[in-house]
Amino acid sequence: MRNPLLPHEITGDRVQVQVSGEDRDTSVLRVAILGSRGIPARYSGYDTLAEELSLGLVQSGRAQVLVYCRTNYYPEHPRLWQGVELVYLPAPRLKAVESLLHSFLSSLHVLRKNVDVIYFLDPANAPFCALLRLFGKRVVTHTDGLGWKRRKWGPLARRYYKLVEWVCARCATALVTDNPAMQEYYRAEYGANSSYIPYGSASRYGVDESVYDELGLTPGGYLLVVARLEPENNADFLIEEYSRTAVKLPLIVVGDWPYSPQFKRRLDALANDRVLFVGRVNDQRKLNALYKGAYLYLHGHEVGGTNPSLLRAMQAGATPVVIDVPFNTYVIGDCGFTFQHTTGALSRLLECLVTCPAEVEHVGRKAKLRVESKFNWNSVVQDHVRLFRGLMQKA
Repeated sequence: MRNPLLPHEITGDRVQVQVSGEDRDTSVLRVAILGSRGIPARYSGYDTLAEELSLGLVQSGRAQVLVYCRTNYYPEHPRLWQGVELVYLPAPRLKAVESLLHSFLSSLHVLRKNVDVIYFLDPANAPFCALLRLFGKRVVTHTDGLGWKRRKWGPLARRYYKLVEWVCARCATALVTDNPAMQEYYRAEYGANSSYIPYGSASRYGVDESVYDELGLTPGGYLLVVARLEPENNADFLIEEYSRTAVKLPLIVVGDWPYSPQFKRRLDALANDRVLFVGRVNDQRKLNALYKGAYLYLHGHEVGGTNPSLLRAMQAGATPVVIDVPFNTYVIGDCGFTFQHTTGALSRLLECLVTCPAEVEHVGRKAKLRVESKFNWNSVVQDHVRLFRGLMQKA
């Protein structure tokens, strides 16, 4: 059987480009990044990818980069940020509409730009990918996870996310998958090859430990969840299982619930007095400190792709405890613990782990070493450069 981590051949109009080895081409690329909220990163893993990739490309001298930003996320609108060109376009903060409208406007705008590659983050933007391809643009699409499995979406939205996967597989010049399980999914489901390029794990923002005093925490004395509080991230299961235990370490829950206040009410009902909801933490230095000080990091994301919050937790040395799906088990390797989505599975594991601090600390050190070697931003930048240049050579 072919190893899913190895590069594959060109099949029709789908391009799979070798992304390992030394890059000797010194020409300067012109790259536009669409589909995130913008940079500096404000919210999601896509925003962090846009920031780290654009800065890495510019600072290496390998590319001129244009990033499209959503106006209402930024009080100021500088034309340049650390050498990256920024374009601000409006988008209303409405579920399912915000991203599509901004991507549509960005697509119209970028048509007038002289760029070599357009990098679309989020497969939901596939219709605009098809539009840009009609105008002869090279479009790379990042596939993310399985959007059609997200329980926050209704039946119509789920059908749309399934459709756009097919459109991405047929229309994009090339696909990027951030996890081998997603790479295999696109190959098996659509016969589409992709380039596996993960996220990086390190944060450039440093650590601000004042957050411990602000929240009344002791480093190593709490469990941590960092997630958008949506059903597919299983915050309800994590909180319910934790609340079943006699574990005295508090559970700190970081994240917001922008479109689902009723789900937050469910979480409140499940939580006991040892659960502390702190909302979204915008200060990345304080968020890094929360990762660093966690005794365990609980991760319930299950709908696909490599999750940046899991990488950041591991890079900070927090021991990961993840729901047992292939996307997560690939990331942690043998450097973490897994649980099934069954009643009592996580609660029993937590009660065991709080009695084994030496083992937890050992696994946390291994997790940090793993992500520093396998999920490195310098490698991510280099792999994107090779992919983009490969597309130009195949034109």
